[in-house]
Parts: sequence; structure tokens; C-alpha cells
Amino acid sequence: MLTGEGSLFARTVARSFADLALGVGRLKRGTAKGTVVLDVETDLAVLWLMPRLTAQALEALRINVDLRCRPDPPRSLPGDVDLVLTWGPAALIGFRSEPFLDLNAFPVASPALIAKGPDSASPGFYAAHRLIHERGLYWWRRYCEAAGVMLDDVDNHLFFNRTHLCIDAALRGLGIAIGDHLSCGQHLRSGRLVQLPGPVLPGREQYHLLTPDTAHPSRPARQMRDWLRKAAKN
Repeated sequence: MLTGEGSLFARTVARSFADLALGVGRLKRGTAKGTVVLDVETDLAVLWLMPRLTAQALEALRINVDLRCRPDPPRSLPGDVDLVLTWGPAALIGFRSEPFLDLNAFPVASPALIAKGPDSASPGFYAAHRLIHERGLYWWRRYCEAAGVMLDDVDNHLFFNRTHLCIDAALRGLGIAIGDHLSCGQHLRSGRLVQLPGPVLPGREQYHLLTPDTAHPSRPARQMRDWLRKAAKN
């Protein structure tokens, strides 16, 4: 058992080694000068970031971007990573975490599927169609409880392990998915997906932005950080 002073010393040493690892990683990076390495959760990259990372945005940033995706929140990071977008808070040495994007969940379907009936406001609508799930029944159980719908009345189900696959399946009329304004915003605005009537559920977690825990981040890291913050507000 460490004393208070010992715990403080251990944190200081760990932080020092993390800073060294970050510095060495950046020195070793085989990328062009003025590059920011952005580590992003896959679904957020596909459904939110990439539609915003346009040619115009890149020209305005005037930096090189090294975008890396992963399926789940990181437990550790390579030493050359500058910024991180992750689902839920992540306590990583060398980074500070800030709330980035909120989620609210609701059912979505394609206009073609809705046109098949019955009335989308009726409880029988869900039993008449296939439900699309991400990693199990969690979201549909929550929604059915809130809406007073019996999940057991539904016979057809389709499961995926990634949000972007669920949304793609809904776009193609394969069933009803649980979406949100981050993953479905573009499709809701274009009319390719429709938010169904009923409860809106708060998300389990927020997306977080992890930035270097230093007073002097690199210019590319500062520019990308500021651009991300601005994009999250729009």
C-alpha cells in the first residue's frame, strides 16, 4: 500500500513516462510535417466525422490529417496520437477528457418500409416489421418498455455489431433501427430515413474529445481540436 506521497510520486513517474512515449512516438512518426494524428471510434468516423471532413474543410485547416479508426474505447494509445474521439470518458495518461457530443436514441425507418403499413403510430407497426439491433437487445428493450410495446410480439430480428451497419440496413429497407441525430442526421434531413413517433431515449454515454494534457499542444493539434469543437456545435 503506497502512502499519499508514494501515490503522488507514482503518478508523476507514470506521467513522465507517458510524456516520453508521446514525444518518442511523434519523433518516430513516418508522416509528413504538420500532421495531426486523430484516433476515432469507427461509427463516429463513418457517420459523423467523414461527412464533415470535406475538401473545403481540409483546405481551411491547412494541415495533414492521419485518421485512425478503432471499434471500441481505447485502453492505451500509440505514442504518436494527438487527439482522440471516443464513446464514453477515457482516463488515459497524457490526455485530458472533455464532453463532446450527446446522444438521444429513437427508432428510424426508410419511407418505403413505412409505406408498407400498418400506421407507424400504432403498436402493431413494430410487430409487422424486422427490428435491427446493435450488439443485442438493449436498445429495443428500453424503447419497447418506454413505448408500451411488447418486444416478444416481434418475430423478425437482424443483428449487427456496428452502428453504421444498422443504419445502412435501415436505409435499404431491411427493418427498423434505433438511431440518433449523430448517426442519422444527414439521412433524416435528406428524407432517406424518417424518425418514427414515440419516446426519445437518452444515451448511455456521451462522446468525449481527448486532448493533450499540456499547455502547448502542436499547431496541427490545436487547429484540429478547435475545428472539432466548432463542428460539434453546428
